[in-house]
Amino acid sequence: MKGKASLLLVLLLIAASLAPLLSAQPQPLQGPWVDEIAFAKEGDPAKVMDMIAKGDAHVFFTDVKLDAAIAQRLKTDPNIKYKYSFGLYYELTFNPVGPEFPKTGELNPFSNPRIREAMNYIVDRNYIVNEFMLGFAVPKWFPLVSQFPEYAKLADVAKLLEAQYSYNFEKGKEIIFEEMAKMGAEYKDGKWYYKGKPVVIKFLIRVEDQRRQIGDYVADQLEKLGFTVERMYKTAREASPIWIRGNPADGLWHVYTGGWVTTVVSRDDADNFGYFYTPLGRPEPLWQAYKPDPVFMDIATRLWNRAFKTIEERQELMAKALVLALKDSVRVWLLDQITPWIYSKDVTLAADLSGGLWSAISIRTLRFVGKAGGSVKAYMREVLVEPWNPVAGTNWIYDTLLIYGTLASAFLINPYTGLPMPERAVSAEVYALKGTSTQSSSDWCKLTFVDKVEIPADAWYSYDVKAGKVVTAGEAGEKYAQVKIVVNYGDVIGKIKYHDGTTMSLADWLVTWPLTFARVDPSSPLYDEAALPGFRAWREPFRAWRIVSTSPLVIEYYVNYTSLDAELIVSAFAGWASIPWHAYAIGIRAEEKGLLAFSSSKASKMKVEWMNYIGGPSLEILAKMLDESIAEGYIPFKEFMSKYVKVDEAKARYEALKKWYAEHKHFWVGDGPYYLDRADFTAHIAVLKANRNYPDKSDRWDWLAEPPVPEAAIQPPENVVPGLDATFTIRLSYAGKPYPNARIDFVKFMVMDAAGNVLAKGSATPAAEGTWQAKLSPEDTGKLAPGSYRFMVIALSKDVATPAIKEAPFTVIPQVAYFQAMVAGTRSLLESRIAGVESGVGELRSKVSDLASTAASLQSTANILMAISVISLIIALVAVFLALRKPKAAVKQ
Repeated sequence: MKGKASLLLVLLLIAASLAPLLSAQPQPLQGPWVDEIAFAKEGDPAKVMDMIAKGDAHVFFTDVKLDAAIAQRLKTDPNIKYKYSFGLYYELTFNPVGPEFPKTGELNPFSNPRIREAMNYIVDRNYIVNEFMLGFAVPKWFPLVSQFPEYAKLADVAKLLEAQYSYNFEKGKEIIFEEMAKMGAEYKDGKWYYKGKPVVIKFLIRVEDQRRQIGDYVADQLEKLGFTVERMYKTAREASPIWIRGNPADGLWHVYTGGWVTTVVSRDDADNFGYFYTPLGRPEPLWQAYKPDPVFMDIATRLWNRAFKTIEERQELMAKALVLALKDSVRVWLLDQITPWIYSKDVTLAADLSGGLWSAISIRTLRFVGKAGGSVKAYMREVLVEPWNPVAGTNWIYDTLLIYGTLASAFLINPYTGLPMPERAVSAEVYALKGTSTQSSSDWCKLTFVDKVEIPADAWYSYDVKAGKVVTAGEAGEKYAQVKIVVNYGDVIGKIKYHDGTTMSLADWLVTWPLTFARVDPSSPLYDEAALPGFRAWREPFRAWRIVSTSPLVIEYYVNYTSLDAELIVSAFAGWASIPWHAYAIGIRAEEKGLLAFSSSKASKMKVEWMNYIGGPSLEILAKMLDESIAEGYIPFKEFMSKYVKVDEAKARYEALKKWYAEHKHFWVGDGPYYLDRADFTAHIAVLKANRNYPDKSDRWDWLAEPPVPEAAIQPPENVVPGLDATFTIRLSYAGKPYPNARIDFVKFMVMDAAGNVLAKGSATPAAEGTWQAKLSPEDTGKLAPGSYRFMVIALSKDVATPAIKEAPFTVIPQVAYFQAMVAGTRSLLESRIAGVESGVGELRSKVSDLASTAASLQSTANILMAISVISLIIALVAVFLALRKPKAAVKQ
């Protein structure tokens, strides 16, 4: 009994000791980690920070506008954590019309490309970053976000150009003075004059953010150059009619403090040069006034149209475009902002590198630290801004974030790479024409190149609204496409549950097909002129689709569309039935009767309510439509949809929706990890609750909690000598562990002098897991005179768009010093071996052989003679060594 009691005691002690460990690792839940998220309105980040510190808030789903106090608190308050995003960037936009404005006859210095180019020297980007952005930004020279893949792939070219165009006020001044004189201007008493009048620069300066401070700084720099500056402080609403909609030839402005934003990690910025520097970009007068150099225009156009045959050709065009963009400089780029997103230390979540917390992944990864469940108190600048409906509702990000939580998707966007990841889809195959410049880097997406892509005659091409039937590709004469996409969605029909308890059927996938065509058919009561632009943009590349099987659900899509990444081709066209057909039906019925309209444009024209599924007068009308649908067994697009829905099934669906409305007071039904429990447009409050019928466990996306940016360390060789090989060792790691080589896209290196000139570059090769080697050839080191240099590494992971960039200093020593060190080492070796071991001679002979080889690699006669002299010296020392050994041998005898 004693033994059993002792064993029981031991087991209890073990259990007690393991309890804290087990409690620190909560078991995953079905659906999301938290039970609910309560959203409320608050736009002041300082107030939200106070609330977070007191435990009254957990996360702020809004980008934080920085001031000195907020920046300091972010760095010091242990209760407040933050993640960052890139994608907001600032620049100087120049008016290119000139040399004189036609209406006023005034000189426009910025019509001169050399003066615009010189402005790159006039602005100190590092000063702007540190002084006005408080370190929450990085300097910028190009229309590429410096933390995204395009920049990393062009870093060797970019770094050289950044060094060439770094701050140099005197150099910029010299160029501007030279060009102003050529333009007929006169400099006297510290001011520029043209035709007897001061040259006035009309500077549009935005006031809502740091661009006011940046604008004042640039204005100060222009005044130092002798220009008279008229500072025109404007809000976005006030400035827009002048710079973007007005005619630049009117001479109302010269410079504008521009700002741009991208909300996803961009993987293909080939069209940025056409957009920002040429008339291709936009139809507004400013863009049509751009007159780039013909060579630049040709390259920008080829990149715009993706007119290249290989990835290598594309990269060559991109590199040339970087150079020509700086020569043109109708925009002088200043910085990429680092935007902080704040949350409590008690929670954690993923942030998109571009969109921050405005991401579907953010809301899917939100959780309390160390526990499952719980209620999160979230705040945003706005909550419930515009009407929600499944066709043409709100596109405000504050609404979209909540919608992200309520709807599943075929694919989600990886927050760190910008590549799609399957959420509800399982896998895909892409068949592209040979010669297409596309690639696949994901296991789920198989890419095959083929000679031709034929469209099956029975694939669906369109829908005849009047006849109420499908038009096949064979009937439409559609025979070929550029790409065939095959998506396997898995076994979802009859399995996926919607929030109102109904189960996915094929009808849920088909209802939007006739709806799409009805909205652009003038004979239909659903016709909406506002739908035409979007339809045309979709119709041009989309040729046809075909359902291959329903268990599993497999769909083929035929398109005339290409992208650098095959995954993006798939996600651009692969759909998902996230909203059930019966939820569409009540809105379709309301618009058919002229009571509501899906789009705001049609609602205004019809003088009816913009359809809102979650609040306002729409709810009463939709409730009436629901009752009528139950009574009649209403099936939208009956000729077509009745093949997939029976009247009894329709009535059962409507009854489920009626029950849902009674419980939640709205009609928003999806299939996402959360459902909308409560929405109050008046109080601007919304509550999302966990959908415990969701197919995924809460930990599915936990691996995305932090961006796995590689950490780089550089070990230079002991000696770098002109004319000799040199090997640099690069170690890549993450969280203290070697970074898997298989997950590294590339490791590039550059050797730069003190002025930033790139003297050598190449690609490192793997030596061991997490270890790479960069080798400089004798030809590379032969370019390096004795002195100090920088070795830069750019490593890009396949799992995160942000490159790891690391520098290490190293010194090149003269050949004479190197050989002197070798002689000293040899002498030391001789002295240590003088007691005599025969192997010492062998080692010395090896040294002699190595040095002889080294001498052979040296190119100058002087170097060879010096090496031979050193070798002769060593041979002489060897002779002494052998002579010293002879007496010892005689004694032994």
